Amino acid sequence: MNSKIVELLDAAYKFCDVLEKTDAWDKTNSSHARDIFRGELFHFCLHLSFTDGKITSAESKFIKDYLGYDYSMSEMREYAIANRIYGTSFSNTVPYCFKAFVKADSQSGGRTETAKTILSLYKYVGQEFINCDGKAKNESYSLQHYIDNMQNYLDSKFVDSVSLSFGSLNDDDKRVDRPNIVPPLTDTNFTPNAVDPGAAVEAAVQREKDKEKEPEKTLDELMEELNELVGLEKIKEDVNSLINLVKIRNIRKERGMKSPDLSLHMVFYGNPGTGKTTIARLLASIYRAMGLLSKGHLTEVDRSGLVGGYVGQTAIKVKDVVDKALGGVLFIDEAYSLTVNRGATDYGFEAVDTLLKYMEDYRDDLIVIVAGYTAPMEEFLQSNPGLRSRFNKYLYFEDYTPEELIGILKMQAKKAGLKLDEEAEKYATEFFEKRCMNKPENYANARDVRNFFEKGLVNQANRLARMDELSDEDLTTIKLEDINTITL
Repeated sequence: MNSKIVELLDAAYKFCDVLEKTDAWDKTNSSHARDIFRGELFHFCLHLSFTDGKITSAESKFIKDYLGYDYSMSEMREYAIANRIYGTSFSNTVPYCFKAFVKADSQSGGRTETAKTILSLYKYVGQEFINCDGKAKNESYSLQHYIDNMQNYLDSKFVDSVSLSFGSLNDDDKRVDRPNIVPPLTDTNFTPNAVDPGAAVEAAVQREKDKEKEPEKTLDELMEELNELVGLEKIKEDVNSLINLVKIRNIRKERGMKSPDLSLHMVFYGNPGTGKTTIARLLASIYRAMGLLSKGHLTEVDRSGLVGGYVGQTAIKVKDVVDKALGGVLFIDEAYSLTVNRGATDYGFEAVDTLLKYMEDYRDDLIVIVAGYTAPMEEFLQSNPGLRSRFNKYLYFEDYTPEELIGILKMQAKKAGLKLDEEAEKYATEFFEKRCMNKPENYANARDVRNFFEKGLVNQANRLARMDELSDEDLTTIKLEDINTITL
């Protein structure tokens, strides 16, 4: 990362905190200056990217590294189209926060230091952004036009004596320059009336219509799905107890009776591949069906999605993740990695502190599940006094038995319209019995089964491709020779 940009970003965020306390900031704005400022930089980068009509992987990585927005290229493209972040109509605008910084400078004796620093940041970010994928020619024109427009605005406000109060801005200025905080880039942000015609946006709109056609599963259907899972008998028992607890609580509320506070934040202990993510996803849907969550989706994240690399970035990343998870379950895998190190350059503890605050603020529509190996998770819970009080439900996921692993393998084959012949099933059973007995360092339970099955599919395809005629039986049967050379 460019150290100059990091330095200027850090300074700009601090300027934003000061700006909110001055008369130059519109006190009726409920959004923080940091959030609006970062959103405007995001729009700026998208605008530059759209000079050639596409967003590249290098540009997407730049936005994630410097601004913390972790969106796919297609999501950003659809967002840019839907919000008209392209063309001269956008390039002729002046960022809302930049106007506020100009006003603040004018109120402090006519100095322009803050506004110039912000302008320098835009120049550095723009130049680094257009260079990140080596296609800078056309984007350079867009960058120069945008920067010239900001410079002209700065010059005009300090050359003439036009009032700099927000009330003096014309209505068109207010409409153009007041940005919306960059929302989670879900398809629901796009409606036919708010976007220009385009295949990407039309596809997003169609996907939303298709979602509306899909009925949400009932509680009974979700419980049936839970009970059909191979193994996990103790986990199923624990989940049923949680559901019964919620049911009785809801009955008490319906009858106007007092009901104890209910915290559903959980800790999942266990090795990889033991079904933790699967259960978390089911729980999200189950709690939605019971009325505890408004959406019932699962948002998965690890340390990289929560912890920033410089001052100010971590709080922003945590907020973004929580915004995406609201209404559902936030699943943090290997949560103990947040508190492994403590030092001036590690912001894992800051991520935990910030997350604890949001867990309290949104306790009625957000469930957080932290997961990982048993011993490290115990150390994680001891790292902050607030963690123990927030997480009071613990589910332990045991390793699968050989019989359960074979059951998972057969279920995966059945879902794919396949079956193992007798010799193949016998070999697979012996294979996983040995693997469970020895448990190598890379042992991964059900993930081992998935890898085994996918390698068997490849071997089967290679075998069938050499045959001149294929029967239905050939196409649907995995044989011994398809799996007896597999290593994990």
